[in-house]
Amino acid sequence: MLIALKIPPAVQGTLADGKAQKRFSQRAFNEPAFHGIRGRQLSSPAIAELGRSSAVLQSPRPSTIISAAAAFLTPSEGKSQTEKGQAMTEPKIEGRFSNRFGRGGAVMALFCFLMAHAVVAQQPEAAFQEAMRQGAQAMTAGNFGAAVAAYTTATQKMPGFAEGYFNLGLAQQQAGQLDQARASLEKSLQLKPGLRGANLFLGTIAYRQNRFKDAEAALLKETRIDPRSAKALMWLGVCRLAQDDPQGAIAPLDKAYALDAKDVDILYHRGRAYLLVANASYAAMFKIDRDSMRVHQVLGEADAEAYRTQDAINEFELAVKMAPRQPGLHEELGNQYWSAGQLDKASEAYREELGIDPHAVSAMYKLGSLLVLNRQAEKGIDLLRDALREDPTLADAHYYLASGLAETEREAEAIQEYELAIAADPADDRAMSAYYKLAQVYRKLHRTQEAQAALSNFQRLRAETKVRQEQKSAQTVRRRTELPVEDPERAALSAGQVDK
Repeated sequence: MLIALKIPPAVQGTLADGKAQKRFSQRAFNEPAFHGIRGRQLSSPAIAELGRSSAVLQSPRPSTIISAAAAFLTPSEGKSQTEKGQAMTEPKIEGRFSNRFGRGGAVMALFCFLMAHAVVAQQPEAAFQEAMRQGAQAMTAGNFGAAVAAYTTATQKMPGFAEGYFNLGLAQQQAGQLDQARASLEKSLQLKPGLRGANLFLGTIAYRQNRFKDAEAALLKETRIDPRSAKALMWLGVCRLAQDDPQGAIAPLDKAYALDAKDVDILYHRGRAYLLVANASYAAMFKIDRDSMRVHQVLGEADAEAYRTQDAINEFELAVKMAPRQPGLHEELGNQYWSAGQLDKASEAYREELGIDPHAVSAMYKLGSLLVLNRQAEKGIDLLRDALREDPTLADAHYYLASGLAETEREAEAIQEYELAIAADPADDRAMSAYYKLAQVYRKLHRTQEAQAALSNFQRLRAETKVRQEQKSAQTVRRRTELPVEDPERAALSAGQVDK
């Protein structure tokens, strides 16, 4: 066991003196001061002062060590030795030691006494450390019964150690001993009220026992102790969901998501909370008016997300008849027409949308892209330029604008737009398509080296895309800026069905 002793500056000076070190080494245990110390009896107050929570040997303050030793070395004169030790300052203690034992003897006295105490304390401390080690090993191995036994021994060896009870509580929880775990965790908080994690696990235990109010109270305490605990915030939301309060669950789940946006449990519970709130809102809407424009709109959106294209068209057509000037409806209807291959109807629906809202940038972008894909490049180019002026973040608009420019033999402008599409997200599938089209433009201009570089990037991204497609699940929701159907050429490029 390593013990770091903090020695007052004056005593450090003694040890730093070469002659003193030599004298210290030569005299060793023959030093009279040591014999004097060795023969004395430790009083109960001195033992208490030295042994209290192992603070004497672990204290970073020199005065703590010296005052404890002084309690033993100073004769009693109406006060307890502990009181005298506490009352003495470092210079007085050093002077008392030097007068009684000599300067070198004082150093020797302090060192030898504290080491003697360390030997006395070493055995129970070693047993405690061994129990903690065994508990950790058992937890790692999934042997929770053995972990409970080991941590129980640790708490017996050191009953004032809050973390020992905390570990015991976790082991008991894993072993299914929920009531015992609760008691151990509560004991850890009695010893250390601010112990992080204890209220979190008390909350999860209460949740498992269907004590949702107790769980919520414990988890609220944890979020006050540790406001950045994503798990505590998540469990607080889960408890509120269990109490049929999805609206109240959203706030903590949003905070948990902000702290850890990649935790699948947080994502699941947050999505479920929003879904329940949405369903409650839709249920209230149905109750008020089952045949309203909004009811048909939400039914159309549900059909669209489920890829029931014709059902979605039917619902959106009803919604448009009921509210022909409602912003957004014509665009949603146009998306479904495009998905069904009814391109003329899709173009007309997007134009209707722009007639209602000339700044409907997504409708502007979709109509421009549709025109380019249908070989009406000149009309599409103007719309795509307007869309990018309204919203420069529409990266895909750069791609379709470049395609229109290339079709109308404006290669220099096309190259610039393809490069902008790539720069928006160099690892995206759209960048892969842009590299392929860029290679074609360079080849047309007889810029062989640049064409080869673009083609190499295309091949690299296509290989990476195949790996991603094998690993990720199917996309279920399209982005606002995504076209209603996948670009056929893009799909062919991803599948490797296009000649290089």
